[in-house]
Amino acid sequence: MATKRIQLPGQLLSGGSGSTPLTIEFPSEQPFLSTREHARFVEFAEACSHYRYIGVCHGRPGVGKTRSAREFSSFPDLQGYGAASVIAQPLAEKIARCRAIFYTVAVSNTPKTIDMALATNLTKMGYARLTVAAGSPEDISYAAARTACPLVIVDEADRLTIKSLEHLRDMADRQGFGLILMGMPGLEKRLSRYAQFYSRIGFVHEFKPLTETEMRLLLASHAGDFGISFDPTQIDAVEAQAAVIRITRGNFRLMERLFAQMRRIMTLNRVEDVNPDIVQAARDCLVIGPGN
Repeated sequence: MATKRIQLPGQLLSGGSGSTPLTIEFPSEQPFLSTREHARFVEFAEACSHYRYIGVCHGRPGVGKTRSAREFSSFPDLQGYGAASVIAQPLAEKIARCRAIFYTVAVSNTPKTIDMALATNLTKMGYARLTVAAGSPEDISYAAARTACPLVIVDEADRLTIKSLEHLRDMADRQGFGLILMGMPGLEKRLSRYAQFYSRIGFVHEFKPLTETEMRLLLASHAGDFGISFDPTQIDAVEAQAAVIRITRGNFRLMERLFAQMRRIMTLNRVEDVNPDIVQAARDCLVIGPGN
């Protein structure tokens, strides 16, 4: 099948010859970067876990809320684990590192669907934690297992219906775990309409975008994962780096999308050195909304 010639934004000319299609692959999961905002989130999550309060974490899309929460929780895959079963050493090590249960709310949610997913994981993790601590699954009661997890982090909490919110509050009250609801800006204002739920919120945390200093550190350490480097001795690279910072405004997800487009354009045009035209062409390929 013939390969269609691509007209790139920014009048970048495609060079080279041959009809072999180019394959550009990027790692699906990038290395985690410990930022100042992650440190603030850890302190917030530890407080919710210690006091068993309900906390609300809100922030713009793409700033790193979910990635920080997953990194903090270290929640392992428990699909192959049966409650009260003997635990293999690799899984036991993951369970020992786990600090919270991480749960993503489905678009369609009810108290029943939450019980099928979250309550099942609560029971499994409780049995697993007590088994690792005791060295044996014997003589562990169901009640003890249900109350053995100190913290539950609920992502995409904006999707929760009022009945689902009340069900989560009831679970937290009866089983004694701390609860963090994560969502978009305005989540805390929406929850204020439900007085019985809102009165139990102990902490509110805003997850902010990366600072310019953190962006420069991230560009120095993270851009290489996409095959891009910013040479501090080249004026074009310095200007390109400044353009990336200006366009992304501390948004981690947007930066990754921009890098992917930059690498695509550089590969198609047989260009090895990054410059401001590459950045602008990549930016023109993206749909960037007002929330980014």
